[in-house]
Amino acid sequence: MRYKILEKVSLFKGFFKFEGFTVQHDTFKGGSLTINRELLERGDAVAILLYDKHYDEVLLIEQFRIAPAVRQDNAWMIEVVAGMLAEGEDKVECAIRESIEEAGYAPSNVQYLGKTYASPGGTSECLYMYLGFVDKDKPVAEGGGLDEEHEDIRSFWVSREEAVKMAQDGRINSSVPMLTVMLAFGVNGVIS
Repeated sequence: MRYKILEKVSLFKGFFKFEGFTVQHDTFKGGSLTINRELLERGDAVAILLYDKHYDEVLLIEQFRIAPAVRQDNAWMIEVVAGMLAEGEDKVECAIRESIEEAGYAPSNVQYLGKTYASPGGTSECLYMYLGFVDKDKPVAEGGGLDEEHEDIRSFWVSREEAVKMAQDGRINSSVPMLTVMLAFGVNGVIS
Protein backbone atom coordinates (compact mmCIF):
# COMPACT_ATOMS: atom_id res chain seq x y z
CA MET A 1 0.00 0.00 0.00
CA ARG A 2 1.28 3.43 -0.93
CA TYR A 3 0.44 7.01 -0.12
CA LYS A 4 1.57 10.42 -1.31
CA ILE A 5 1.27 13.78 0.44
CA LEU A 6 0.05 16.13 -2.27
CA GLU A 7 -0.12 19.32 -0.20
CA LYS A 8 0.83 20.54 3.27
CA VAL A 9 -0.31 23.92 4.62
CA SER A 10 0.21 25.61 7.96
CA LEU A 11 -3.15 26.42 9.56
CA PHE A 12 -1.96 27.71 12.95
CA LYS A 13 1.28 28.06 14.88
CA GLY A 14 1.24 28.73 18.60
CA PHE A 15 2.20 26.47 21.52
CA PHE A 16 1.38 23.65 19.04
CA LYS A 17 1.24 23.61 15.25
CA PHE A 18 -1.89 22.74 13.31
CA GLU A 19 -1.36 21.68 9.71
CA GLY A 20 -3.59 20.67 6.82
CA PHE A 21 -2.76 17.87 4.39
CA THR A 22 -4.10 16.61 1.09
CA VAL A 23 -3.14 12.95 0.79
CA GLN A 24 -3.70 10.33 -1.87
CA HIS A 25 -3.51 6.72 -0.68
CA ASP A 26 -4.17 3.23 -2.01
CA THR A 27 -7.44 1.63 -0.91
CA PHE A 28 -8.03 -1.94 0.27
CA LYS A 29 -10.50 -2.47 -2.61
CA GLY A 30 -7.94 -1.32 -5.19
CA GLY A 31 -7.52 2.13 -6.67
CA SER A 32 -6.82 5.24 -4.67
CA LEU A 33 -8.54 7.87 -2.55
CA THR A 34 -7.69 11.57 -2.12
CA ILE A 35 -8.51 13.00 1.32
CA ASN A 36 -8.01 16.18 3.33
CA ARG A 37 -6.87 15.86 6.94
CA GLU A 38 -5.82 18.23 9.72
CA LEU A 39 -3.02 17.28 12.11
CA LEU A 40 -1.88 18.63 15.46
CA GLU A 41 1.92 18.69 15.48
CA ARG A 42 3.17 18.74 19.06
CA GLY A 43 6.35 16.67 18.98
CA ASP A 44 7.12 13.38 20.68
CA ALA A 45 7.06 12.58 24.38
CA VAL A 46 8.19 10.09 26.99
CA ALA A 47 6.27 8.55 29.88
CA ILE A 48 7.94 6.79 32.78
CA LEU A 49 6.42 4.77 35.60
CA LEU A 50 8.62 5.07 38.69
CA TYR A 51 8.84 1.87 40.74
CA ASP A 52 10.44 1.04 44.10
CA LYS A 53 10.88 -2.73 44.13
CA HIS A 54 11.79 -2.81 47.86
CA TYR A 55 8.38 -1.39 48.81
CA ASP A 56 6.69 -2.80 45.68
CA GLU A 57 5.16 0.64 45.08
CA VAL A 58 4.79 2.99 42.13
CA LEU A 59 4.77 6.75 42.04
CA LEU A 60 1.80 8.35 40.31
CA ILE A 61 1.16 12.02 39.69
CA GLU A 62 -1.97 14.12 39.53
CA GLN A 63 -2.44 17.36 37.63
CA PHE A 64 -5.06 19.56 35.98
CA ARG A 65 -5.85 18.77 32.31
CA ILE A 66 -7.88 21.03 30.04
CA ALA A 67 -9.45 18.29 27.85
CA PRO A 68 -11.55 16.66 30.59
CA ALA A 69 -12.32 20.09 32.08
CA VAL A 70 -14.03 21.30 28.89
CA ARG A 71 -16.00 18.03 28.84
CA GLN A 72 -17.11 18.70 32.45
CA ASP A 73 -15.28 15.55 33.59
CA ASN A 74 -12.80 15.30 36.48
CA ALA A 75 -10.05 17.69 35.37
CA TRP A 76 -7.41 16.36 37.79
CA MET A 77 -6.00 13.28 36.12
CA ILE A 78 -3.91 10.52 37.66
CA GLU A 79 -0.96 9.85 35.40
CA VAL A 80 2.66 8.73 35.28
CA VAL A 81 5.57 11.13 34.89
CA ALA A 82 5.71 12.34 31.29
CA GLY A 83 7.06 15.15 29.19
CA MET A 84 7.90 16.41 25.75
CA LEU A 85 11.18 15.51 24.07
CA ALA A 86 13.34 18.47 23.17
CA GLU A 87 14.72 18.40 19.63
CA GLY A 88 17.66 15.95 19.56
CA GLU A 89 17.20 14.93 23.21
CA ASP A 90 17.86 11.31 24.18
CA LYS A 91 14.62 9.61 25.24
CA VAL A 92 16.03 8.04 28.43
CA GLU A 93 17.69 11.31 29.44
CA CYS A 94 14.34 13.06 28.91
CA ALA A 95 12.58 10.47 31.08
CA ILE A 96 15.12 10.98 33.87
CA ARG A 97 14.89 14.79 33.57
CA GLU A 98 11.09 14.69 33.74
CA SER A 99 11.23 12.31 36.72
CA ILE A 100 13.34 14.79 38.66
CA GLU A 101 11.22 17.80 37.64
CA GLU A 102 7.80 16.27 38.25
CA ALA A 103 8.43 13.72 41.02
CA GLY A 104 11.81 14.50 42.58
CA TYR A 105 13.38 11.11 41.79
CA ALA A 106 16.23 10.12 39.46
CA PRO A 107 15.78 6.53 38.29
CA SER A 108 18.98 4.48 38.35
CA ASN A 109 17.75 1.85 35.90
CA VAL A 110 15.37 2.63 33.05
CA GLN A 111 13.74 -0.10 30.96
CA TYR A 112 11.96 0.48 27.67
CA LEU A 113 8.34 -0.76 27.60
CA GLY A 114 7.13 0.30 24.15
CA LYS A 115 5.80 3.16 22.07
CA THR A 116 2.33 4.32 21.07
CA TYR A 117 0.70 7.07 19.04
CA ALA A 118 -1.48 9.28 21.24
CA SER A 119 -4.29 9.68 18.71
CA PRO A 120 -3.06 8.89 15.18
CA GLY A 121 -6.18 10.24 13.48
CA GLY A 122 -5.41 13.77 14.67
CA THR A 123 -1.91 14.16 16.13
CA SER A 124 1.58 13.05 15.12
CA GLU A 125 2.68 12.67 18.77
CA CYS A 126 4.48 9.40 19.48
CA LEU A 127 5.03 8.45 23.13
CA TYR A 128 7.87 6.26 24.36
CA MET A 129 7.08 4.42 27.61
CA TYR A 130 9.58 3.36 30.27
CA LEU A 131 9.78 1.75 33.70
CA GLY A 132 12.25 3.48 36.04
CA PHE A 133 13.59 2.00 39.27
CA VAL A 134 13.98 4.36 42.24
CA ASP A 135 14.45 4.30 46.00
CA LYS A 136 11.44 6.13 47.44
CA ASP A 137 13.47 7.00 50.55
CA LYS A 138 16.02 8.92 48.44
CA PRO A 139 14.43 11.76 46.50
CA VAL A 140 16.90 14.07 44.76
CA ALA A 141 14.62 17.10 44.37
CA GLU A 142 11.28 18.50 45.52
CA GLY A 143 9.40 17.61 42.33
CA GLY A 144 6.01 19.13 41.61
CA GLY A 145 6.89 20.45 38.15
CA LEU A 146 8.51 23.61 36.88
CA ASP A 147 7.17 27.07 37.68
CA GLU A 148 8.23 28.38 34.25
CA GLU A 149 6.08 25.66 32.63
CA HIS A 150 3.17 26.56 34.95
CA GLU A 151 3.06 23.00 36.30
CA ASP A 152 1.26 22.13 39.53
CA ILE A 153 1.84 18.42 40.12
CA ARG A 154 1.06 16.26 43.14
CA SER A 155 2.91 12.95 43.40
CA PHE A 156 1.95 10.00 45.58
CA TRP A 157 2.91 6.36 46.12
CA VAL A 158 0.59 3.36 45.77
CA SER A 159 1.21 -0.37 45.80
CA ARG A 160 1.87 -2.04 42.47
CA GLU A 161 -1.39 -3.97 42.87
CA GLU A 162 -3.33 -0.77 43.54
CA ALA A 163 -1.87 0.87 40.42
CA VAL A 164 -3.06 -2.07 38.32
CA LYS A 165 -6.53 -1.83 39.92
CA MET A 166 -6.60 1.91 39.19
CA ALA A 167 -5.85 1.20 35.52
CA GLN A 168 -8.59 -1.44 35.44
CA ASP A 169 -11.33 0.46 37.27
CA GLY A 170 -10.88 3.80 35.51
CA ARG A 171 -9.27 5.90 38.22
CA ILE A 172 -6.34 6.07 35.79
CA ASN A 173 -8.32 7.08 32.71
CA SER A 174 -5.70 8.47 30.38
CA SER A 175 -4.44 6.03 27.76
CA VAL A 176 -0.67 6.40 28.14
CA PRO A 177 -0.55 6.01 31.94
CA MET A 178 -2.99 3.10 31.68
CA LEU A 179 -0.92 1.40 29.00
CA THR A 180 2.35 2.05 30.86
CA VAL A 181 1.00 0.36 34.00
CA MET A 182 -0.32 -2.56 31.95
CA LEU A 183 2.95 -3.02 30.06
CA ALA A 184 4.99 -2.83 33.26
CA PHE A 185 2.93 -5.18 35.41
CA GLY A 186 0.50 -7.03 33.16
CA VAL A 187 -3.24 -7.17 33.48
CA ASN A 188 -5.59 -10.13 33.32
CA GLY A 189 -7.61 -9.88 30.17
CA VAL A 190 -11.37 -10.17 29.90
CA ILE A 191 -10.80 -13.50 28.16
CA SER A 192 -8.25 -15.78 29.82
